[in-house]
Amino acid sequence: MMKVLIISIMMTQLGNWASMVIAASVLLFCLIFVGKHDMDWFEMVGGASWDSLSYSLILLSVWVTLLMILSSYKVYVNEKFSFLYNITIALLLFALVMAFSSSSLLMFYIFFEASLVPTFFLILGWGYQPERLQAGVYMMLYTIFASLPLLVVLVNMNIKDFSDSVLTMNTLSSSSLLIVVGSLLAFMVKLPLYLVHLWLPKAHVEAPVAGSMVLASVLLKLGGFGMIRLLPKVAFSLGSMSWSLISWGLVGGVYISVSCLRQVDVKVLIALSSVAHMAMVFGGILTMTSWGVNGALLVMLGHGFCSSGLFCIANMNYERSGTRSLLVMKGVQAVLPSLTLWWFLLAAANMAAPPSMNLLGEIHSILGLVRWSLFNIAPLGGLIFFAAAYSLYLYVATQHGKTPGIISSGLPVNTREHLTLMLHWAPINLLVVKFSMLQLFLCFNSLFKMLACEAGEEALLEHPKINTLTLSTLYSMLNYLSSGG
Repeated sequence: MMKVLIISIMMTQLGNWASMVIAASVLLFCLIFVGKHDMDWFEMVGGASWDSLSYSLILLSVWVTLLMILSSYKVYVNEKFSFLYNITIALLLFALVMAFSSSSLLMFYIFFEASLVPTFFLILGWGYQPERLQAGVYMMLYTIFASLPLLVVLVNMNIKDFSDSVLTMNTLSSSSLLIVVGSLLAFMVKLPLYLVHLWLPKAHVEAPVAGSMVLASVLLKLGGFGMIRLLPKVAFSLGSMSWSLISWGLVGGVYISVSCLRQVDVKVLIALSSVAHMAMVFGGILTMTSWGVNGALLVMLGHGFCSSGLFCIANMNYERSGTRSLLVMKGVQAVLPSLTLWWFLLAAANMAAPPSMNLLGEIHSILGLVRWSLFNIAPLGGLIFFAAAYSLYLYVATQHGKTPGIISSGLPVNTREHLTLMLHWAPINLLVVKFSMLQLFLCFNSLFKMLACEAGEEALLEHPKINTLTLSTLYSMLNYLSSGG
């Protein structure tokens, strides 16, 4: 295995594109502020602001953009409107960065919706099948109509809140439960949650590799980011409805996990696995505790790298075999042995095997959800078990079995592909070698002071079953870990 890997790296040269220089420059700009990762609220010019939550998701966006360009080799080689392709990716990155760094609710809503436009053109312009138009329109209508109640709620809060910071906006305390759930509907569809996820598999199947990568790794995280920002303002109106929403998310995630075992399209399987992972994110955020929010952020980051890598390696098989069917895409281990290692590593990360970031995030989320209610143990156990089941199913179905003739003469894996997969896998695992390295993405001190965590922990202190000494012990443990142990 290592001989094949080393020889392929030595014999192939890595392409150099101007787009890589531009994206690397943006990444360098983000890394300039690496020393500011412990800020409570770092104000930027023009009303944009970064905290540890938005900063980590911005870095994820820039990193995935680099990998999108590396994965889109055929677009540049075949000169398939590569200039327009670069512009589309740049506009998408701009919309994502502005959405994650907006302190104004109006600006967040605008860029939240604007990120759909470049994604739509990626699917429409560089998709594979004629059905891509239907998939793109389906995605646009589904997400835009679901976000209209959110706009109504923002107007109902106060018109001046459109230009104020999210820290000083008014709390929505007297609105009906239907309006509050409607405001969260936009983020439920974006995550997406079970029953409002129907647009996601269709969009992934018809999207090019770059579209699938950014859709799974970053665009879904806009839903979680928006929930963390808005939930403290509607939590008092939500009340006991949060129990129903958590149950909906977790039970729906288990159902989706089971359905993954019945899929024969590799892209649909990976897309549905994203829905299952986001169920735990949704539940962790709704607990409004530091454990839940920390776990949700870590799962979002780990899933961002892992899902993007799975779509990337699935596309490598598709380019050589011309099919996405697991019934045909068999025996890859005999033809492309160097890809087998990457399939295993990414599948292991997808099932939250140690030492991946997904494992750490799921532990945090599980602790938050179990502390919220012991009834969550059963669906959480189902999510964990079936995540391992469909990840192993994905690996075994692609690597073992009789090799069909259509991939028996596939091209060897080159340096660009190895580099792309390595840049997906390395951040998932290397960031947890020493816990203090996670402070680049997550600062516990900042998250403790976020309104979402404050509101949740104030409610916990008033809860008769939660002891103040228990919370003090948890604080001491987290401060010890965040200081490097």
